[in-house]
Amino acid sequence: MSDTTRHFGLTSLAAALAGGIALGAADGRRRGALARIAGIALLGYAALPTAEAAFSDAAARRRSARLHEFIEVDRPIGEVWAFLKNFENLPRVIGSIRSVVDYEDGRSHWEAYAPSGRLEAWDVVITKYVTRSVIGWRSVPDADIEMSGLVRFTPIGAERTRLDVELAYRPKHTTLNDAVHAMLAPKQRRQLRDDLHHLRFYLESLPDTPAVA
Repeated sequence: MSDTTRHFGLTSLAAALAGGIALGAADGRRRGALARIAGIALLGYAALPTAEAAFSDAAARRRSARLHEFIEVDRPIGEVWAFLKNFENLPRVIGSIRSVVDYEDGRSHWEAYAPSGRLEAWDVVITKYVTRSVIGWRSVPDADIEMSGLVRFTPIGAERTRLDVELAYRPKHTTLNDAVHAMLAPKQRRQLRDDLHHLRFYLESLPDTPAVA
């Protein structure tokens, strides 16, 4: 426990005790009414850390998501694979991602916006890679964002591709400012679904290009 947290906890305990004493001193006269008001205010202050923690936990859950979806794209598998194997393309279709830098050794650096607009950054490693078949990744163990993904590519004829997508996302830390914005924003799961539909629209809007292995 940090010194700040311990200090805040002791302050809240003292406020709760003072509030209880003030309520106990209430006697029905004007002085008692004032004591009751003071007691209620102090008890409310004492409850703030618990309420804030519960609010932050709810917001963190709202920011977290697990998703298993599939989409079908009217593009040849070679073009779909060529786009998605390059993580640096992802900011084009996922609005919350600011940038991805591919180190070309199986690692990449991702930056994305938290609900409050604060920039978050983490590193990712490739966990599975089979050309035109599957690509998987996960965040490194000490990353601030716990993230994993797996995309399977299946050709449906010469001009259509099915993508089976598994995604998991959970931030380790959520500030109070992020929490407030997260509770007002769409749930992360719904946002990820919207991103998949945006991906399909984007790929189907691209001009025809030679297939890339």
